[in-house]
Amino acid sequence: MMAVETVFLLPGQGGYTPGLFAGDDSPEVAEVLGTVDRIAAEFGRGGVSHLLRQPDAPSAADLVRADSFALQLAVFAAAVGSFRIAERQDTPDVVVGHSMGEIAALTVTGAFTPADGARLVCHRSEALLAHCPSDGGMVALELPAARAAHLVGAVADRGLAVAVSNAPRQTVVSGPDDAVEVVARLAGALGVQATRLNAPFPFHSPMLAVAAHAFGEAVTGIRQHPLRAAVYSPVAGGYVQDDTDLKALLVRQLTTSVRFMAAVRELHADGARRFVECGRAGLSGLVRRSVPEVDTISTGLAPRSADAAAPAGTPAESAPAGSAPVVAPAPVADSAPPVLDELRELYASALGYPVEVITGDADLEADLGIDSLKRAEMLGKVSARFGLGESAVDGRFVAQPTLADLADLITEVRGSAPAAEAAPVPAADAVPVPAAEAVAAPVGVLDELRELYASALGYPVEVITGDADLEADLGIDSLKRAEMLGKVSARFGLGESAVDGRFVAQPTLADLADLITAVRPSAR
Repeated sequence: MMAVETVFLLPGQGGYTPGLFAGDDSPEVAEVLGTVDRIAAEFGRGGVSHLLRQPDAPSAADLVRADSFALQLAVFAAAVGSFRIAERQDTPDVVVGHSMGEIAALTVTGAFTPADGARLVCHRSEALLAHCPSDGGMVALELPAARAAHLVGAVADRGLAVAVSNAPRQTVVSGPDDAVEVVARLAGALGVQATRLNAPFPFHSPMLAVAAHAFGEAVTGIRQHPLRAAVYSPVAGGYVQDDTDLKALLVRQLTTSVRFMAAVRELHADGARRFVECGRAGLSGLVRRSVPEVDTISTGLAPRSADAAAPAGTPAESAPAGSAPVVAPAPVADSAPPVLDELRELYASALGYPVEVITGDADLEADLGIDSLKRAEMLGKVSARFGLGESAVDGRFVAQPTLADLADLITEVRGSAPAAEAAPVPAADAVPVPAAEAVAAPVGVLDELRELYASALGYPVEVITGDADLEADLGIDSLKRAEMLGKVSARFGLGESAVDGRFVAQPTLADLADLITAVRPSAR
């Protein structure tokens, strides 16, 4: 058995962050971006360097809708570039790619040249765009894979599958939109959190069989080379070798489940105690949820040490001197300590964590597992606690990655006044939320919602109908929904009522109007 101590993790979907390499002028990153842009031109596409150089570049959600080809290529470039940065400080014993990150893993270990790795991504994207059905989706469930499989079996749709097993209680299901929606509803009925993912395709499901065949046909001419380092494949369920048909593996990957948790646990059993995530897609958090007593690092973040005095999962001290983060963190302003302290207590109470775990520099998503829906719910609590009112509709609030960043923004917007001086929340806002089904919304509430959304989205008000699906029909992703919830709360005086997770979960404006009416019968 080979000795394993350090594992490098390369993300797939979720690995793109706008401006990931902003401020990094290293030749290694420049070479990666230059190669990727050159290959994009071979396929008649624009480059993606600007997406990773400019912090104000389009978000992943924007690219899913507008240019999924560019998004996939940016994910690949982000993983390979982050690997080049990480290997300045460390050498991996094993490299693991998550989902499409397997192409990057096989590239950085020499099985494919950087140019051919980019070509693989381009051929894959073209096959998906040409042959993938348009009615597919993915949903993340807070369930073990075995229980998620029972839900999939209950729905009995041949296109539905358990796509990814990420952690003990995080499994992704993929397939036709209507079947995925049924799974989400079944999960909700069982009290299980279900989050629809903003994915461009239903990855790792039978729906991609035709696209997978086309991908395989397109890459026959790409040459495979001997590996320079060990690679563990979560799809193959083990190490790949020089005699493994790696292109066939990548083709099969489109329709096969990713067993990331099993890969992490096997490597941990082999001795791995240090996991380095090349990027910031949250893989480090999944590792900590899957195995005990490990050190985790995400390039661009401080290391998380199993030997630290804080509980498992708590950020350790700052990164060692000489480390090379992907993006140097912006200097933190001297926000009033009570603001950060109150935020830590607020989040600890809501999440059921000891307050010591909620540090100022813990990444809300990667370290604390707060997804965009939960972040929207927490923003309602934050707005009520600090009297932010209309200020909270600024999209920057929901986008802040850490509580320290959020404290700085609150201080900027509200000055350094402690939360105790904030405007009190009306007592009526704190009453329990009654069942929304009991009251039908008056037309005036729905009309105001239509005008509010039309103004914010730049649509004619006629387009914003009461039964239009906010995500599927109007393209409102979860972050934008959170921003709009702030506007809705301010317009209708919802106050702390808006922290009820049902508000952000309503699929249409008619449903939202009914809930507003149920909560605030006197709403305008």
